[in-house]
Amino acid sequence: MTAEAGRPDVIVVGGGLIGAVTAFTLSSAGLRVTVLDADRPGAAWRAAAGLLTPDGERLRGTPLHAPALSSLRDWPALARALEAASGVNVAYRPGVTRLRAGGGEDRTPGEASLYPPGVVQAARHALPVVRARVTRLTPLPGAGVRVHADPGDRTGSGAGTWDARHVILAAGAWSGAFGLPVWAQRGQAHLHAVPDAAHPFPAQHFLARYGPPTPGFSRYLLGRPDGVYVGATARPASHPADPACLRPDRHADRWLLGVARQLAPALPAGPGPRTLLGLRPVTPDGLPIVGPHPDPRLARAGVIVAAGHGRHGALLAPATAHAVLHLLLGVPA
Repeated sequence: MTAEAGRPDVIVVGGGLIGAVTAFTLSSAGLRVTVLDADRPGAAWRAAAGLLTPDGERLRGTPLHAPALSSLRDWPALARALEAASGVNVAYRPGVTRLRAGGGEDRTPGEASLYPPGVVQAARHALPVVRARVTRLTPLPGAGVRVHADPGDRTGSGAGTWDARHVILAAGAWSGAFGLPVWAQRGQAHLHAVPDAAHPFPAQHFLARYGPPTPGFSRYLLGRPDGVYVGATARPASHPADPACLRPDRHADRWLLGVARQLAPALPAGPGPRTLLGLRPVTPDGLPIVGPHPDPRLARAGVIVAAGHGRHGALLAPATAHAVLHLLLGVPA
């Protein structure tokens, strides 16, 4: 499909947390936005915890601390706006506890948690979302970008070409296919179902908490609408298209069961947890790429990158969306 007079102002390539929140923000600012999403297995948001915790993620003193704090301030209003626009519960809940190694606990005001699948569903609710696997981007004569889409194995409706004045590249762990230094890191977590009789709001009874700081992976737990989430490992992945990336690691499963015993000894007995696997998009320096595409031809045509957020996609989504809006319209980030 190639649109002419009715073509969108912006095409967002990728409808995960970063892409969906960015698309919602741009649409709310009056831009015509279309989302092209390949609906790939292993997309990071499907396995993300939803913790909004700069201190829990040890971001103080890093370049990510300032945008993380900005996002933290924006999330309450954004969560309300998403729910008002869609009727979907994003399960925003203030309060995250960090256990100390010697006993006791810390809590940073403003830190919170939410439900990533709810955020993605709410942000996409009123937007045109087309299932399409984008294969390449080409500059149009004068200005604008042509997006080439392949039906792929799981897609079909968006095959062909799409034109827009701007393209936001938010393809997560698959962003490396577009000339970006982004690759996949495999994260594994557990989701425990809680019997309804255990508590009037069984999963939500478990407040978000981090285990005491130790070498290795961060250990954390939080109650969500779909169960009690326990996370999470981080290991290098091969290529996002490699099916081995989405095979559970049994060593990781055992480690996650130990985390659950430590952080929630009162977790009711029930069926074994469901293993969640996601491919986080990571960069060489650990910092997301938010700005014009590094290829000058694509940058001049109007391609903006919003990728490489690693394990901080939920936390940094509002700041990223505002940065993209600033690049497009000059609105202060």
